[in-house]
Amino acid sequence: MKTSLTCILAICALLASIWGSAMGRRLHLGSCALTVHTHELRHHFEQIRHNMITRDNHKGVRLLRGDMMKSLQATDSCCFLRQLLRFYIEKVFSGYTSSQSLHQRTTSVLANSFLSMTKDLRACHAQMLCQCSQETNLKFDAIQETYDKLEVGAASVKAIGELDSLLEWLESFHTKDHKHHHDSK
Repeated sequence: MKTSLTCILAICALLASIWGSAMGRRLHLGSCALTVHTHELRHHFEQIRHNMITRDNHKGVRLLRGDMMKSLQATDSCCFLRQLLRFYIEKVFSGYTSSQSLHQRTTSVLANSFLSMTKDLRACHAQMLCQCSQETNLKFDAIQETYDKLEVGAASVKAIGELDSLLEWLESFHTKDHKHHHDSK
């Protein structure tokens, strides 16, 4: 009886975790809210992470700095993410080539996930909820300038290898929302 109860509880916990990750997390970036499947994004990134870091020949160069992203004002985070996702879709993923089919599939899945996220951000932008300050535009321009200084293939590998910073930044919004939710109780 005790074993059956333990088994049922374990199955319920597993189903709850699967359901939670399938639903995604609702993140609030300033006045804009969007659903992001950070668990799924991280899973796909982890499949290629080691290869990207190994192939990165510009380890002294950083595109995405966690401290820079965390220093963004909450009201600018939506616009910054919108610019960053568009940058990854239009430049990074399109400039990436690999002879390994797993890497091609994985970057395609990541690009499609980013494209899906841009739809929510586009709606926020249309409602004037996703505006960038001049300071935020300058921060994004610096990322793009650094990227453009590198050869396209190397720059794409560098940017994909740094997705961890973007994912940590996105996950920090869930943590902030979670803390805020508990603080308001």
